[in-house]
Amino acid sequence: MATAAAYLGKNPCLLGIHVFCIKHCQNTKYLAYCLTTRQILFQKQKYYKKGIALHIRKNDLQKIKIPLPPLEIQEQIVEVLDAFRELVRKLINGLKAELKLRKKQYEYYLNSIISNVIEKRWVEWKTLGEIATDIYRGNGVDNSQVGTGNYPCIQYTEIYTYYKTWFKECVSHVDEKLIKNLKYCSYGDLLITAASNMSENIGKACTYLGNEKIIAGAAMFVLKHEQNPKYLAYALSTNNAKQQKQKHAKKGTLTNLATNGLKRIKIPLPPLEIQEQIANALDHLRELCEDLEKGIPKEIELANKRYEYYKELLIIGNKK
Repeated sequence: MATAAAYLGKNPCLLGIHVFCIKHCQNTKYLAYCLTTRQILFQKQKYYKKGIALHIRKNDLQKIKIPLPPLEIQEQIVEVLDAFRELVRKLINGLKAELKLRKKQYEYYLNSIISNVIEKRWVEWKTLGEIATDIYRGNGVDNSQVGTGNYPCIQYTEIYTYYKTWFKECVSHVDEKLIKNLKYCSYGDLLITAASNMSENIGKACTYLGNEKIIAGAAMFVLKHEQNPKYLAYALSTNNAKQQKQKHAKKGTLTNLATNGLKRIKIPLPPLEIQEQIANALDHLRELCEDLEKGIPKEIELANKRYEYYKELLIIGNKK
């Protein structure tokens, strides 16, 4: 609210109805930096008026006081903040690029580890129909029902947005009495999405490793088996498996995967001992990537905080 920016273009531009234009004889960038400090923000907040949206009046805006050093000092402050802001921008872009690189490396090793097993002929290819001891679809669990009780449940959208390759606890809970024809899943079951807004994401898989039964919502398959559950989830995340899932899916407003299509998908199936070794190696790799994912946003936040701190210090000084 009431943020500020300096226009440094040569051509005139049109202003929106909710924008103030301030004419002045000061350093434009300095004023913009100054009006985004916390001390000035606190002043602006005193004059906010409530309505459909928060707004500030021209008369109140004119009451806001800012520190105004000589133009020479203003210019020096702007030079320092411009340089610091550019350093922060480069740091953030570098961190984001690092995160993308690590994700690509994870996908590369996921595919190469399983491909290496195939090349050494430690596997036989089997369809999910052959691997499964049972396959059935989940049922029910509308968004309106989530939060009505304490029984753990999973919705297919959460497999896309929240859960990774495997999980032990549910983020959603429901009153099981509200759902007809309940479908459950148990420890080791593979959960595979049956619908997606994007065809490339169809059939995303994760495995449940919790101790209690949970309710499986609609638009997902529950696949029971006698294999290593983590390995199956990883195998269904390879490029080869993704291509097969897209091939057997039907596109429309939503991309859908039918039971018959799911059963046709083939994955390499090594002995259980090798499945476990692969799953453990990929678990370790995934943990490294997730630690990086958690660390980078913190680094970005810290960089922005440092920038705001020095901006405040340069413009406002030690005044509180």
